[in-house]
Amino acid sequence: MKKFYSIDPNKIQNNYHHRFEKDLIIKKFDVLQNNPFQDRIFHVFSSKNDDCFSFEDLLDLCSAMSADCPTEVKAAWAFRIFDLDGDGQISSGDISEILDRLTGCSKDRFYRLDAESKTKIANVILDEIKLDNTGGIGLNEFKIIMSRIPEFHSSFYFRV
Repeated sequence: MKKFYSIDPNKIQNNYHHRFEKDLIIKKFDVLQNNPFQDRIFHVFSSKNDDCFSFEDLLDLCSAMSADCPTEVKAAWAFRIFDLDGDGQISSGDISEILDRLTGCSKDRFYRLDAESKTKIANVILDEIKLDNTGGIGLNEFKIIMSRIPEFHSSFYFRV
């Protein structure tokens, strides 16, 4: 709360539910600064869907990213972040974009992976993981998979 309050004490004193824009949050909480999923984090955790955070929104994010958060809860939040197109499935297209984000590639920079390679990787992942043959990974499948990966809990984590 002290860190959040220090963004602009006057605004918070006038309105305890004040919502700060992404840039102000990132300046104060630098753990978000270089995250390749920064836009998704703000979209998913913003309770008003305005990519701004109130203290409660930030608290939800910090709770989900804490070491004490149950794996199933972490997995549900992670699923929403990785479901880039918001269709309720992590599909081949989502996986391709995830690969771009993780390798530091963007539309204006050189792609390290060509489209064919990304498609092959996505297909291998989907063939290994999908349990219901829908062409994508649903929330329940994702939770099951993440519960079987011991590193997930400690890698979907940050300290403020």
